[in-house]
Amino acid sequence: MGRIEPIAAAMAAAALLHAYIAARIFLWPLAALLLTSAALSALSPMAVNRRMTFLAHAQSHSILTASLSAAVTTALLKISWFSPYFTLVVIAYTIALNLLVLLVARSGFKEDVATGIVMSFQLAATIFLIYVLRSLVSTSLDPLALFTGEYLLITSSDVIQLAPVLAATSLFVALAGVPFLYIALDREYASSLGLRPTLYEVLFIIAMSSAAAVSVNVMGALIPAVVLVVPGAAAAKTTQSLVRQIPTASSYGVISASVSHFIYAELPWMWPNVAVALVLLAILLYSIRPLTR
Repeated sequence: MGRIEPIAAAMAAAALLHAYIAARIFLWPLAALLLTSAALSALSPMAVNRRMTFLAHAQSHSILTASLSAAVTTALLKISWFSPYFTLVVIAYTIALNLLVLLVARSGFKEDVATGIVMSFQLAATIFLIYVLRSLVSTSLDPLALFTGEYLLITSSDVIQLAPVLAATSLFVALAGVPFLYIALDREYASSLGLRPTLYEVLFIIAMSSAAAVSVNVMGALIPAVVLVVPGAAAAKTTQSLVRQIPTASSYGVISASVSHFIYAELPWMWPNVAVALVLLAILLYSIRPLTR
């Protein structure tokens, strides 16, 4: 264990204690934010490699398109947005969109080009789905919530609902994280050792899609893409050890969520997901400070 993990744990404990004592309404939203930030940040070093960075950035498009598709689907089926079924549908659509990138790449395109192709169609689909959703549920649901999240509406049941998905994601990181980083470092050498790069990539996409999808209510559709990239980039500048990059990045995610709680408590106009992004930016700038001298 390095020095950063105890610091992150202490800051998370301080934030939770403050929420419990001084601002009980923030307790469950903060718990959800800490869990999602830790899980997404743990995936970040795997996303920050030459094959997956653009795809990680594209998660904002994928989550938004998947959420709107799920909203239309559940509206047609008369299912509430607050039902666990909505979350499952979002996860399914997000996984499908990300796997579509691999399918397009098999047509001969590079991964970043394939991602761009899928994103291009998603932009048109997003506008279309917003109009469809408005026609189905003109007043009861606001698509803007998909961008901003619904932080203050998160309850203990929401935390219980997202915990199994994030636990499965964390298990994937624990078992496959370091091998995945070695594959990113030298794909051919990793293959010669018996590792299966394509399998690892598919599992990573499923884990990333699932974790990003369940974070919609907490962070909205846009900020998860930030958390999937910036902590890993900062960790890569902080340590050269592949083994240390994942716990370091996850700690950065926890720190950003903890600090964002205190920022939001003092500045209610600063939405927590935006505060998370700003804190991560500060961490990234600090990590590259030797390069700016």
